[in-house]
Amino acid sequence: MKQTFVYGKYSYDYFIEFCSRKSISLVVQPDLRIIIRAPFESKLTDIEKFLVQKWSWLEKQLAEFRKYYKKRYDRQYIAGEAYQYLGRQYILEVEKSIKDKVKLERDAIKIYTTHLTRDSEWNKNLLEEWYDGRRNAIFKSQYIAALKKFGYDTFPQLRIRAMSRRWGSYTSDGKIILNPRLIEASSEAIYYVCIHELCHVISQKHDELFYKNLAARMPNWKVTKEQLEIYHG
Repeated sequence: MKQTFVYGKYSYDYFIEFCSRKSISLVVQPDLRIIIRAPFESKLTDIEKFLVQKWSWLEKQLAEFRKYYKKRYDRQYIAGEAYQYLGRQYILEVEKSIKDKVKLERDAIKIYTTHLTRDSEWNKNLLEEWYDGRRNAIFKSQYIAALKKFGYDTFPQLRIRAMSRRWGSYTSDGKIILNPRLIEASSEAIYYVCIHELCHVISQKHDELFYKNLAARMPNWKVTKEQLEIYHG
C-alpha cells in the first residue's frame, strides 16, 4: 500500500506492509524505498504520527543512502556489493581460484575466479551466467507448479525477457514472458506471477472472471503482490 507523507516542505512516498506485530517499525532501504511495517489494526493517522516522531532519523538515513546511491547501483561487480536473490540480500565475495564458479554460501554470493579479483568485466560474466542458470531452473519449477492449478490440454511456452514495467506478460501468440528481475523476489512471488499470467489464458483482461480464477488458485495473491511491489517494484 503506497502513501505520501508530507512534513513541512518535505514530501516522502512510502509503502505500508500490514502484518501480525505489536508495534510500528520503519525501514529505509539502500534504494531509498521507505517501508512501514504496522499491525493490522493501525490507522493512517497513527502511522503518520509515528513518521513525524521518526522524521529526524528518517531524513538522516535518506541523506546517507543518497550519498552512495549512484555508487551502489552503478555495479562494479567487486567484493562488498549487495545483490538480491529469491527475496534475500547477499553480499558479493570474490576469491582467486584455479576454476571459475559461483556459489551461494550463507549470506554471500561468492565468485571463484581464475582472473584478478577486481576484474569487473570477468566477474560480471560469471555472475550473470550464474543468475541465468538459476533463473532457468527456478522459473521453470515455479511455472510447472503453477500449471498444476490449471487443467489446460496445452500450455504456453515459457520465455524470459527484460521488461521495463511488468513482471510478466501473456502474449498474443500464446507465450508467457517472465521478467529476469523476478529472480530477486521470493519463490512465492515468482509462483504468483506465473499463476497471474496463466489466468490470462482464460481471460486476457483484468475483469471479474480473471480475479475469480486468480483467487481460486492462489487465495493469498493480494499479500504476495503487495510484497512484490513494496520490496521490488
